[in-house]
Formats: sequence, C-alpha cells, structure tokens
Amino acid sequence: MLFFKTKRGQSVMNFLFSFFAAIVIAGALFKIEHWPAADIMIICGLVAEIIVFLLMAFLVPAHEEYYWERFFPNITEHPDVEERRTGKFSITPLSMAGASSSGNAALDKLDDMLAKADITPANLGRLSENFSKLNTTVTKMGDIGDVVAATGDYTARTREAAQSLVTLKEAYSNAATSVGYFNSASESTKDFHIQVQHLTKNLSSLNTIYELELQDTNNHLKAMNAFYGNLVKASQGMEGSVEEAKKVTTQISNLSHNLSTLNQIYGNMINAMHGR
Repeated sequence: MLFFKTKRGQSVMNFLFSFFAAIVIAGALFKIEHWPAADIMIICGLVAEIIVFLLMAFLVPAHEEYYWERFFPNITEHPDVEERRTGKFSITPLSMAGASSSGNAALDKLDDMLAKADITPANLGRLSENFSKLNTTVTKMGDIGDVVAATGDYTARTREAAQSLVTLKEAYSNAATSVGYFNSASESTKDFHIQVQHLTKNLSSLNTIYELELQDTNNHLKAMNAFYGNLVKASQGMEGSVEEAKKVTTQISNLSHNLSTLNQIYGNMINAMHGR
C-alpha cells in the first residue's frame, strides 16, 4: 500500500484505472452496437470493473483531508450561494508572501503558492461546480449497466422473435405443402368418384344381365323339373307294364304249354282215328 502513496504508485494506479475503464467502455460499446463478440467484451468489461473496485478497496490509500476551512472560512461555500445569502460578494485576496499576520512561515509560504497559482475563491467555486458536474456524469455512467442489461434483454427477445418468425415460416410452408397435397388429393378423389360411378353403372348392367340369366335358368330348371316329373311317371308306368308283361309272358307260356298238350292230345286222337 505504501507504494501507491508514491508518485510512481499513483502513476501505476492511474494507468490501471484508465486501462480497465477503457475495457468497460469498449464492452458497453460492443453490446450497444451489437457487434460480434459483444457478449465476451461485456464480460471482460464487467470483470475489469470488478478488478478496479477491488484495487480501490485494498490498494488505494485513504485520501488525506486538510482542513482548509480553518484558514479559508468561506472555501466550502459557493460564491453564488454566498451572494444570495449576504446580498453581496467580495473576493477576499489571499495573503501574499511577507504580508502574513499570523507569523507562521509555513502558512506564509502556502499563501505565496496559492497566489502564484491564481487560486482565488472564484476559481475554487468554479472547481467545485465542475466537480459537481463530474459527479453527475459519473452517476449517469453508472446507468450504463442498466442500459447494457436492457440491451441484453432486447437482444434475447429479438432472437426469440426471429426464431418465432422462422417457426412461423416453416408452419406456413408446411401449410402450403398440405394445401398442395389436398388439391392433389381432391383431383384424385374426383377421378376416383368418376371411376366409382362407371363401376356402379357396370355393376347395374351386370346385375340386370344376372337377373335375366337367373330368370332363364329358373325357367330351365322348371322345365327340367317338369321333364323329370314326367320321366318319373313314365318310369313308374313302365315298371307296371313290366310286371304286366311278365304276367302276360307267364300266361302265354302256360297257354303255349296247354296248346302243346292239346296238340298232343289232338295228335294222339288223330293217330288213333287213322289206326282204325
């Protein structure tokens, strides 16, 4: 820590602060402009800011305060404030070398240095005003983190919106393809409907032909049934005729036998008559 109280240490600290501050600003610039590697740069910037705060916390010595108001009572009051409070404002000249009424050589030397540097209450007032403006600027720079965070959210939402647009495009493409398939299917359905109509007509004609053939077949079957009925009756009649024929044959055989016997008898009678 003692090193940073020296002039060389102050130079090193100023260099580190300036270097890391440049990294922070570069990271914010990359993120705001959406340049490539913006995420890496903003991470580097935030890490650099952490390092700066750690250096300030552990390495930067506390600033030694000098009670200037003991020697300059109005140094902490802005000239405009003093003018509004008192209604007038007069510049109190600093004590020059050799005109000190305190008799303190150190104070006389300090007054001489202030006089040579033209450090007057008006200049100190302007310096205080500039420090106030610087404080306001630093406070506003603290909002860069919020701007960066908002920019990160905006980038993420933009990416989500772009992804949603890509998904929507794919959905529309699929829908268009489906409509094309539907149109093709509609044409195929029309052709199929026409073919079904032709098939229905052919089936109707075939059904009519089948009915006619069925009627003819039925008529043929009826005729065949009638023919077979007559044939059965004829067969039955023939069976009766066969029995009768058998009987007639038997009778004829008996008759023939009787005639033969009768012929023999007549023959014997004739022979007997000739023998007389």
